[in-house]
Amino acid sequence: MIRLTFLGTAAARPTVGRNVSGLAVQREGELFLFDCGEGTQRQMMRYATGFDVRAMFITHLHADHVLGIPGLLRTMALQGRTDPITLYGPPGSTRTLKDVVALGGEWS
Repeated sequence: MIRLTFLGTAAARPTVGRNVSGLAVQREGELFLFDCGEGTQRQMMRYATGFDVRAMFITHLHADHVLGIPGLLRTMALQGRTDPITLYGPPGSTRTLKDVVALGGEWS
């Protein structure tokens, strides 16, 4: 079974009822995240998706799609996560995604 949880659909401007971009996809016990806007981890708690994300897919590099990555990764590290997580992005996004990940500081 596949479960889709819309964590945010408000594009660049969150509202009281809608967060910025984020979609959690649960499939056969695995959790995948599509976009990770600021506040995504709060929405993940709200909708009980858990934090055991296997991979993140970033549709494009606008800030409202990536600024939640550092906080989410830091939370996972604080919870003792040691499993790697793979980030997928559009062609040419490797450097920018590395910079976004680095915003969270030291991960060990």
